[in-house]
Amino acid sequence: MRVPTIIRSGWWVAVAAIGLSAMVATILIIPIFAGRGPGRVSPDFDLDNTAVPRELIVRAMARDAVHTLLDPATIGPAEVDRFNEEERGKLLVSNDRIIGVSVGGETRAYPLRLMRWHEVVNDVVGGRPIAVTYSPLCDSVVIFSREIDGSRIELGVSGLLFDSNTLLYDRLADPAEATLWAQLTGRPIAGADPAAAPALAPEMAELTTWGVWRNDHPDTTILAQLPELMKLYKRDPYHSYFGSDLLRFPVDPLPSASDLRLKDRVVIVTVDGVDTPFALPHLARMAGSEAGAVEVEASGLPLRISFRLDPGVATVEPLADPERLQAVRYTFWFAWHAMAEAPPRSAASARNSHETGPKKGTIPGTIRSAG
Repeated sequence: MRVPTIIRSGWWVAVAAIGLSAMVATILIIPIFAGRGPGRVSPDFDLDNTAVPRELIVRAMARDAVHTLLDPATIGPAEVDRFNEEERGKLLVSNDRIIGVSVGGETRAYPLRLMRWHEVVNDVVGGRPIAVTYSPLCDSVVIFSREIDGSRIELGVSGLLFDSNTLLYDRLADPAEATLWAQLTGRPIAGADPAAAPALAPEMAELTTWGVWRNDHPDTTILAQLPELMKLYKRDPYHSYFGSDLLRFPVDPLPSASDLRLKDRVVIVTVDGVDTPFALPHLARMAGSEAGAVEVEASGLPLRISFRLDPGVATVEPLADPERLQAVRYTFWFAWHAMAEAPPRSAASARNSHETGPKKGTIPGTIRSAG
C-alpha cells in the first residue's frame, strides 16, 4: 500500500499540531475573551437587582468553566526542584510571580502560572479557611475569609465580569439565589438582594517572586499542579493582553487624566478599614530605581513597601502597630480607578452622568522617604 506523501514527509505532524492548537484555543482560550456585548449574560444568576449599571455586567464564559480548587494538594520546595530537573519546562523559576500566604505559622505559595487557570483556590492555611483569588484581566490578587455569618462558603467563578473583574459566587448556594461579589473589592454586585448581602472580607496577601518567597520561607508548601492540566499550565493566553493597554471588556469610568498607564500596577493597603492605593511607578520614582524599598504612610500607619516594577511585585511591612494593617491587595490601575477610586454610582446615575472620578491620576498615600 502506498503511503501518502504528506505522511512520508512528516508534514502530518505539523498539520495535527495546528489542528490541536486550534481546538485548544476554541475550547479554552476563546471563551475567556468572548461575550462582550451588553445583555449577553448568564441565565444562571439573578440579575434583576444589581448594585452597579447593568450594562457593565457581561458574560466571559459559562459558570464554573474555570476549574476552581477545593482543599488542593501541595508539594514542597524539594519537589519543585525535582520537577524542574526531570521535566521539560519549569514548574517554578526564581523570577516567577507567586501569591504568598502566611497564617498561624504556616506558609503557602500559589504560582500565578497555575492561578490564571484556576482563579480561585478554596483552602485552609494555619487552620483558617481562606479563598485565594486571581482575576487575570485585572491582574488582581485578593485573599478572602471563607467564613460569613458563622458559615463557611466555597467561592467559584460565575463566568460574569463587572468592569473587567471576575464576579465570584458561593458554589454551595443555589445560583438563582446566590450573591455575586466583585473579586477586587468583595462588594456584592448582584443577586436576590445585593444591598442586604454581606461583603467578602479581604485579608493579607503577598505578591512576590518564587526566589524571594522561598528564601524567606524555606519550609513553605506550594500549590500542586493537576496532572490532567500539565500541558495547559505552560500556556499563557494573557501574554499579549498584559503587553498593551488594550481592554477586552467594558470598563467605566476610565481615568481621564493620569500619569499612569491603564495597566500600571498598584498595591492597596487597608488600615483601620480605610483603603490606600500606591502605584508601583510612583514608588519607583521616589526610590529612583525600578526596584527598591520606600517608606510610606497609610491612615497614619508607617509602612515599608519593597517592590520591583518587573515582574510587578510588592510586599508591605508595617513599621508599627501591625494589627492595624488588615489587608493587602494588588491590581491594575484601571481596575482600581473604576471600582474604588470613582464616586459611588447607582445604575440610574451612571447612565445619566459622565463622571470619571479624580481628575488627576495621582492616588492617595504619603511617601515618607526612599530606601
